[in-house]
Amino acid sequence: MIEEIIRINEKRILKDIDEIDGIKFIDFIDIFPVSEEHKELLDNEAKEIAKIIDKTEKGTFYLLNNGINTKWGKLRFIKIRFFDKTRLNWEAAPDFAVENWEELSSKIKTDNRFSLYKRKEWDAIEYKTDNLLVYFLNPLVTSVYNIKQGE
Repeated sequence: MIEEIIRINEKRILKDIDEIDGIKFIDFIDIFPVSEEHKELLDNEAKEIAKIIDKTEKGTFYLLNNGINTKWGKLRFIKIRFFDKTRLNWEAAPDFAVENWEELSSKIKTDNRFSLYKRKEWDAIEYKTDNLLVYFLNPLVTSVYNIKQGE
């Protein structure tokens, strides 16, 4: 089920994400359950194929035992989000590393598909269309958890 959601999301965002120059790799992906029952199923599957890294107010982070190859590199880190009915338009939201985060953030002023979120621990650029919801965090989530890309 988890890999199927990742594949659906990968196909869904392909056209829109190709508009962004300088994508280096996929950092991690948030998976959005469609109900409380779906969340429980996703967590149960994740516990079989990954180890828990952290539990946060938004969901549980898992490090996959075997990464999933994507167009943007090997995905090793996922988060199963708590059920949130405001996220039902998307199956998942991947985070990507980009070559120049500051350059990408300049698009916020000229393209309403981009938004900037500033938090104490991180800044995030959100890129949202009907087909995709993606993020570019600074610092990267894998850096915060000291997980090497492709590890």
